[in-house]
Amino acid sequence: MAKRKRPRTTPPLRPIRADLAQPLIDPTTDPAAYLTGIDVEPLFIALRIGALDSHLEEIATLVNDRLAAIDAVEELIAASHLQVGDRVRLGHNLRPQYLHGRMVTIIAKDDEKWLVRLDEPVGRFTNADLRVYARQLEPATPPE
Repeated sequence: MAKRKRPRTTPPLRPIRADLAQPLIDPTTDPAAYLTGIDVEPLFIALRIGALDSHLEEIATLVNDRLAAIDAVEELIAASHLQVGDRVRLGHNLRPQYLHGRMVTIIAKDDEKWLVRLDEPVGRFTNADLRVYARQLEPATPPE
């Protein structure tokens, strides 16, 4: 007889306590300076030993949301430096690895990605254009 799985329930999000977050969102204070005195090691230990298991889904959601926000900001910053017609290099954060460092020309912006054409065909990309994120492109010459 097969066991029936219980439906997974997510715990309700607790309201953000503005009094705790105020020093972090106050534009007149430096959040990094405020956080220098906070020891995060007890948090890591509590996570490792399972003391926060009842909050793991909420923690995971918060961490994933924060990572997505950081990725979005990095993508916007990288995209702000690109224009159609620019010659750039493929970065070291894409696959296949034999594309790393290859020179490409940006030929179009395609929604969130950039369409680039290899200067020299290589591997299975003999006559194909690549769709890459702005973070996967590097300047052709390093800034001085």
